[in-house]
Amino acid sequence: MNKIKIGIVEDEMIIAETIVLALEKLGYDCAGVAGTYKEGIKMCAKTVPDLMLLDINLGAKKDGIDLALEIKERFNTPIIFLTANSDPATVNRAKAIKPLAFLVKPFSQHDLYSAIEIGWNNYYDNFNNELNTSPNIIVKVGTVYEKVVLDEIILLKNEQNYMMLTLVSGRNLLVRSITEQMLKRLPAAKFVKINRTYIVNCKYVTTIETKTISIANLRLNITKAVKEELLLKM
Repeated sequence: MNKIKIGIVEDEMIIAETIVLALEKLGYDCAGVAGTYKEGIKMCAKTVPDLMLLDINLGAKKDGIDLALEIKERFNTPIIFLTANSDPATVNRAKAIKPLAFLVKPFSQHDLYSAIEIGWNNYYDNFNNELNTSPNIIVKVGTVYEKVVLDEIILLKNEQNYMMLTLVSGRNLLVRSITEQMLKRLPAAKFVKINRTYIVNCKYVTTIETKTISIANLRLNITKAVKEELLLKM
């Protein structure tokens, strides 16, 4: 497995720097450090972390739990909470987010390692099981959540911070997501990223040529490596 890329949202910079050093010693990649709610959202959109470490108390009206809700809704990124407050009210609010772990400050490098490894392995196993068994994906279209059957998605087009899903029915759904995040939610056995703009459902690829494919009345450019991957999955 590739190194886990971890983002940090912590408003105390000394603590944040200590966590960065600990992650590096433990062999993880740091996706970036943010100190506020808004910076945390921007970091997620830009660097696409695999996992987020969130301080609950950000010294502002919107705290780390509010941020976790936004991150999970927009990016579907798993969360580990960091906090100096372990009172019942805080714990109950945090539990509703279903974090991978809840680390109470001060914590050791060993505590951090255990939380990341156990939490990530459980998440990864559950996530793969869901991809292998679920025929659907839940996406947010505007303010509404919709269940979309995976086999009815023909292709997905990158529209900056959005993805346009083209369905068999002829509908086009504009979903707030980026390519890397969407790929994590799609079964790799069925979907292939063919270039920087498109992800295609192999089922609907009608022809494969040396440098192009045909799908949904479109002719799209591919590389040799993508051609070989498509041939294996069709």
